[in-house]
Amino acid sequence: MKNKKLFWAFLASVAAAVCLLCACTQKPVYHIEAAEDMPRLLEIGDEVDFTQYFTVTDRNGNRIVVTEDMLDLSEADTSRAGFFTVWITVGDAKDSLTFYVEEGPAKPEPEPEPGPEPEPSPADILAEAVGAYADPSEWNFAVDFTDVLDGETYTEYYEYRGRNVMNSYTYEGVPYVDYLGYDEKANLYSYYYDNGDGTYEVYDEGTYEYEENYYNLYYVDLTVLGDYAFSFGNGRYVADDPSAAGNGVLGEYEGYTWVSFELYLADGKIAKIVAVMNDGDTQQFAFSKYGEIRFTLPEAGTPSPTPTPSPSDPTVMEKQTYNAATFDGENLQDKMLKTDEMIGLPSVGSYSALVVPVQFSGDAISESDLADLRIAFNGSSTQTGWESVNSYYRKASYGKLNLMFDIQPVYKAQHSASYYERYQKSYNENGETYTETGDSLILQEVLSYYESSLDLTKYDYNGDGALDAVYLIYSAPVDYTDADFYWAYVTWYYGEETYDGLYGYSYLFAGLQFMDESTQNDPGSGYGTIPGLKINAATYIHETGHLLGLDDYYDYEEEKGCGEGVGGADMMDYNVGDHDVYSKIMLGWLEPEIVNETKTVTIRSSQSVGDAILIPLDFDNSYFCEYLLIDLYAAQGLNELHASVDDTLLYGGAAYGVRIYHISSSADSPYADDYGSFTDYNNSTTDHALIKLVEADGETAFRSSGGLAASSDLWRTGGRLSEAFPSYARNDGKLLNFDIEIGAVSATSATVTVTFR
Repeated sequence: MKNKKLFWAFLASVAAAVCLLCACTQKPVYHIEAAEDMPRLLEIGDEVDFTQYFTVTDRNGNRIVVTEDMLDLSEADTSRAGFFTVWITVGDAKDSLTFYVEEGPAKPEPEPEPGPEPEPSPADILAEAVGAYADPSEWNFAVDFTDVLDGETYTEYYEYRGRNVMNSYTYEGVPYVDYLGYDEKANLYSYYYDNGDGTYEVYDEGTYEYEENYYNLYYVDLTVLGDYAFSFGNGRYVADDPSAAGNGVLGEYEGYTWVSFELYLADGKIAKIVAVMNDGDTQQFAFSKYGEIRFTLPEAGTPSPTPTPSPSDPTVMEKQTYNAATFDGENLQDKMLKTDEMIGLPSVGSYSALVVPVQFSGDAISESDLADLRIAFNGSSTQTGWESVNSYYRKASYGKLNLMFDIQPVYKAQHSASYYERYQKSYNENGETYTETGDSLILQEVLSYYESSLDLTKYDYNGDGALDAVYLIYSAPVDYTDADFYWAYVTWYYGEETYDGLYGYSYLFAGLQFMDESTQNDPGSGYGTIPGLKINAATYIHETGHLLGLDDYYDYEEEKGCGEGVGGADMMDYNVGDHDVYSKIMLGWLEPEIVNETKTVTIRSSQSVGDAILIPLDFDNSYFCEYLLIDLYAAQGLNELHASVDDTLLYGGAAYGVRIYHISSSADSPYADDYGSFTDYNNSTTDHALIKLVEADGETAFRSSGGLAASSDLWRTGGRLSEAFPSYARNDGKLLNFDIEIGAVSATSATVTVTFR
């Protein structure tokens, strides 16, 4: 449950930077106007003064004489028919005009000798080219489709053979080939759907399945191009009515409008179509392979005609290099410290963190509340009925993190809860504008109050100049209807003031009420009661994961991203069970065995020991790249309580099974997304997930179980990756050069064989 406020603070700082940039930008020294209304249709032999086509003024509006040395006339040639462009450069200003030389009488002779037919006009050239596509039964060409929106790029490949279309694409790392087929006798279209296992389903036109799949095709209807008017300029044809042309040729999208539609020709054929929507979505269709397309439609239930490539095929991933001597074993906090110079809670060590109960005016925090709070943070498994924050992280880290908590006396806030909820204040710090909210105001009040009575320096365990973390546990009721201010989140304070010489930096804001979730004292969160659970520390444990640097693994925005993840079965997804092995690697708690040669490995339960296998996919000899992780899950230890609950998210209560995760953890542009992820990919908005479960049942996105992990997603004895996913691929679409077979599996051990081809 990461803080949205960090994103808005970032936007505010960007806006301030933009304002500063605008204030400092000077008006250009020169301004050029090209005379669009002058005749640019020339005849062979014309002598043209090109300086007359341009007007130049300086910053004050004074006109500057245009001379030929300002012009680039290298393309200007009126001795033959065709197009050419004249460029003008004056200082930093630059512009151009395109001219067309029409073959005709040479001047100044009034009556030229009869000669060859004149070159066709741009309109004639367009009409002839478009006419060649009027009959789709004669189509034979390929189209490379590219869609770019919000910095994300999506690609597909199409081949048009008559009215039949082949569509090749990659979804969730798996390549697919679908077809649109036409039965001339029946005058009927059918959609051939690739099941992903080498077989096809066929849906006839008029069925629900046909409509659903046909809607996903980026089909270009070139037969209607002649219905729209185009203006020619700079080597391209621009639709006079881009909305109509886009709707007719590319399709209409409800709620969106095409604002640009451009057509490019080469050798009398369509070479490219580029169209832009009003939300910035840019679609490009590049045409090629005219007359070269040959394919046969598959039959229902039969294997795909696309052959499985050999390891030497360029569509198969290359052998990955792992060098133990030069391996970069840096974890997440190592990287973050280099980037930020400060981190939150250190992930290894024995130290204390500051916890402050915050009581608003009109509220009361009782001695009983404080006693429960001490148990939630420092108690035993017996006292909580599951785990405290301290006991959880000692077990999850295999004893490498002993995080203790100093629970302070109640801090009585200066205002009511509603005051802090409404509070907003903008301020400037080092040239950047930030918006201060009520939770950061509470942090400042708390640290100012305790600075005189506590030695705050003890809460900077790693000596990075900032408090490791401050836990602000408020008395106000949690707002379960509008998860905003009175919710649970981790965020960062960037004020320049220090307390005992330390910056405030990272802090948690969460309610006392979270301790009662799923217990007999649940105040109405809507979560079911967990038998035996007395005090629930799960929310504080999850948020502590953020203080350690981990992302959320659930999906913030279902309409964006790849829709993949871990199906709720993780502490950083749905606040259940143990941390996954990827998180533990990132926090320095375990080191996987890296396998890039054929090998059989026996692994023990990751809950008890921390065994894991790493298989490189697109490897840079570090943990910050693309790879598979394999571990053995067991409904024991930190998983036991949540696995025993009715409708559990931990694989339907399965006792054990092997998990395979696909990891995409490159960090070339830290904090570049809307949610402040350190890695380039996250589980919400990017085209590939940071961490996703490779489902043993061959599904993606947990389709048969409502988006949640099920027992069928765990790999059992005899499971084989190539059988569940015959064409499993890396993010770049290259097929794997190895297979994974699961041997004997129990709750305590599993045998895994990795075979390279």
